Amino acid sequence: MKIKRILIANRGEIALRVIKTCKKLGIETISLYAADDEFLPHAKAATINVALGRGALSETYLNQDKILEIAKSFEADAIHPGYGFLSENSEFCKKVSKQGLIFIGPSVEAIELMGDKKTSKVKMEDLDVPLIPGYHGDEQDPSFLLAEAKKIGYPVLIKATAGGGGKGMRIVESESDFISALEASQREAQNAFSNSKVLIEKYITKPRHIEVQLVSDAQGGHYHFFERECSIQRRYQKIVEETPSVALDEKLRKNICETAVRISSGINYIGAGTIEFILSPDGSFYFLEMNTRLQVEHPITEMVTGFDLVELQIRAAQGEKFDFSQDDIKQRGHAIECRIYAEDPDKGFLPTNGRIQKIESNPLVHYRLDIGLKDFNEISTQYDPMLAKLIVHADSRHEATDKMIKALSSVPFGGVKTNRDYLRRVLENNAFVAGKTHTHFVVEQEEALKPMNLPIHHFIASLLVQNISSQKSVWDHVNPYTQTLFIEDNEYHIHVLGLNSSEIIFEFLGQKYCYQLVDNKLMYDGELLDISIFDFDQTGLKQIFVGPYEFFGKLEAKAKRQNLSVLAAGSLQSPMPGKIFKILKSTGDKITKGEPILILEAMKMEHSIRAPHDGVLKEIFFKEGEQVRGGVALCDIE
Repeated sequence: MKIKRILIANRGEIALRVIKTCKKLGIETISLYAADDEFLPHAKAATINVALGRGALSETYLNQDKILEIAKSFEADAIHPGYGFLSENSEFCKKVSKQGLIFIGPSVEAIELMGDKKTSKVKMEDLDVPLIPGYHGDEQDPSFLLAEAKKIGYPVLIKATAGGGGKGMRIVESESDFISALEASQREAQNAFSNSKVLIEKYITKPRHIEVQLVSDAQGGHYHFFERECSIQRRYQKIVEETPSVALDEKLRKNICETAVRISSGINYIGAGTIEFILSPDGSFYFLEMNTRLQVEHPITEMVTGFDLVELQIRAAQGEKFDFSQDDIKQRGHAIECRIYAEDPDKGFLPTNGRIQKIESNPLVHYRLDIGLKDFNEISTQYDPMLAKLIVHADSRHEATDKMIKALSSVPFGGVKTNRDYLRRVLENNAFVAGKTHTHFVVEQEEALKPMNLPIHHFIASLLVQNISSQKSVWDHVNPYTQTLFIEDNEYHIHVLGLNSSEIIFEFLGQKYCYQLVDNKLMYDGELLDISIFDFDQTGLKQIFVGPYEFFGKLEAKAKRQNLSVLAAGSLQSPMPGKIFKILKSTGDKITKGEPILILEAMKMEHSIRAPHDGVLKEIFFKEGEQVRGGVALCDIE
């Protein structure tokens, strides 16, 4: 059947990505948007745009019956689920087929088989695919699972059998920590996937995360589009992906890719899917899971192979046989993807929020930006904190890395704290440059990835630029004076010697600095600096970009210590907007320093709020299930 109109059961950048290919193929599209997304680009990008109304996710993007009703009402032929949301929901797939519509994805049987980590591992045993030692049976009694973990040997990994994205996953180093980690995994899995079942695996130290992109046509043709390395992760979620992997020689690449094809053939797969493997330091690889959908990181595969994976999905869903062979699929050059998240990596990767004031500053730099936002859009705390995907392609890994560093500097995301600067540090890290990456890279390189050798004087000059227009008289421009500034929570006292429309001169830590103003830019020591400054909040805090560097700071009339940043994870105030998921203590309880008091759920993740000191819990200001704003007091310990 030739598909003429597709409903996209998703939002943001993946909805726009599907629309782009559909336009190329002459296929009409139906876009859905919740009330809080009405100003996002995807809400107006399709042939037909339909409002889902207000409410929780269950009433909007996860409301299967409403989505199917819209699809029938607007005469869609097929539904593309994107990734996340309903993309791997077998019940939704069944309902789509029952309505006489085409589900652009695999069969119900494939989703159910591979969507459950337990049943998929049983099938892999039948196909003689290597598996990590572990327990993936039905028994979920805590004492039984504790005994199984002891048999496997610590460290072990507890993992939710449903879903992905690192939710319901815990590393356990010792027997004494097992039960509490199990409870947390089961609770998070139940909340995220409505399924609390877990499995236990031997935890392999310093593994690489290698995945193979597959697409199968509707006539029994199964093809791999080579591998992606996704080893650099935080909270089990990928932040940097690249292809090809430097860890694979041609023999290992052939072996791992052919194993992936054997899996797709063995389960009679149709459409796009990804087989994820763990690669141990000795070169052994083990099946991890299969994602029966398009992956977030699919663009880097498109870059090196030249194939449009969304187009192939649609062609397979139409019942086509592909008109190419495996030998026609080649890897050319090197591609890297960085995921831009609304989060603060230097404060435990806590999610952030706000209004985006400006996204791109230099579109002349060559890169691909897959994004579902535009200037002045608000970031919602109801969804995953990923804002965009930045992708580059070059002839070599070295060239691609340099290109990505330049691209990151070209996408500032003014008005919102992101991981952009942190990603640059990753790419400049010596271990990354040497290709020595693994899934513990972020933890292992924690110290090396902290901001170092930062040009504080550039940020001082940038802040002083803001002060020029606010001078009360001409004498303020020439009379020396002392100014107090706060940058990244640090207080600085500087002696301003000259401040006018052509130059800025000041003393800082015993050294004199002189800057010229040229066409609204700063020139220092012969170098012209690209500077962007954004109002960040109502207190006068500024977000400042100088070249690849990013800072937050403000001027103060009087020296006064203020906390300018997101509160630390151990604070008794909410570090971000979210929902009180679980209260662990009661009024009157004795509390010890570092003990968790409650769990805050934000951006689809759990965050423990811990006591900063010993004491007695005097009062808890909220109930379970209540929404809280960022920065509000949650409880009182005396």
